[in-house]
Amino acid sequence: MDERYTFSLGTQDTATWNDGSSFGLDPSISYIYNQKITRVTLECVSNGTELFEAVGEVGMNTFEFRLRNKCACWNGCKSK
Repeated sequence: MDERYTFSLGTQDTATWNDGSSFGLDPSISYIYNQKITRVTLECVSNGTELFEAVGEVGMNTFEFRLRNKCACWNGCKSK
């Protein structure tokens, strides 16, 4: 990995699930790496949208992404 142009935003073993219900928000998954915090917000859509969006650095060492997909819906990708 060329660290001049890329860097890690998190590792799988630091993943934390937030169902969003406490604050009326969409569910999200957060990751930590050194002093960086990354949050992926999951938005339930049923119109065929498949979008992974990099929102950006929303604060010092805090990164935000958004995943819009039917699989972000409860049981949205459940096997038939």
